[in-house]
Amino acid sequence: MLENHPVKPKSIGIYFSVLLIATAIMPTLPQLDFIAAWQDPENTLLIKAFQFFSDSVSFFSLGIPVGITVISTFKKESNKNRSWLSLLYILLSIAIAGLISAVLKRILLVPRPYEIDARIIQFSVGGSYSLPSGHTTEAFASAVALMLLFPKWYVIVSLFCWASLVALSRIYLGVHYPFDILVGMLIGSSISVSFYFFVFRKYLD
Repeated sequence: MLENHPVKPKSIGIYFSVLLIATAIMPTLPQLDFIAAWQDPENTLLIKAFQFFSDSVSFFSLGIPVGITVISTFKKESNKNRSWLSLLYILLSIAIAGLISAVLKRILLVPRPYEIDARIIQFSVGGSYSLPSGHTTEAFASAVALMLLFPKWYVIVSLFCWASLVALSRIYLGVHYPFDILVGMLIGSSISVSFYFFVFRKYLD
């Protein structure tokens, strides 16, 4: 099923292997010390940049696929059925990944970094609990789905960089641990990959 897709199974396997190893190692590291040392309250430019990427999640993760679908609809040569199925795939991936993230937050009840360490400053809004990162989950669900639909190197690099900046922003802004974003990456990526290859691909080829 995976062999003929431009994104090779080996690449997907390496990506998830690295992610799983990092997720397993991260809880053993001094995450609070890292966040406290990284934050710089006087660097307003960096704070505003990370706030921009943090706030960009809904606009990019939903706006890009909706925009592509609308543009494709008005093109005579485009496959309109594929465009709408692609949009459904992306939205469903984001919704299910987000639901899993929300449920885990309410089960695990992990407090935010700024709530338990006075050295850490809150530079962004953080609703409910910390683990996993909802922003990161949504960003990677959307980015990975778009990567699979449009597997060009420049699309993959651009989307991965954007999603990674969203994830890093949540750490710098004091509302998530590095472990939170790794779990969010795992959830978002896993849902998009699973839905694509095991549910939607046969309708999108």
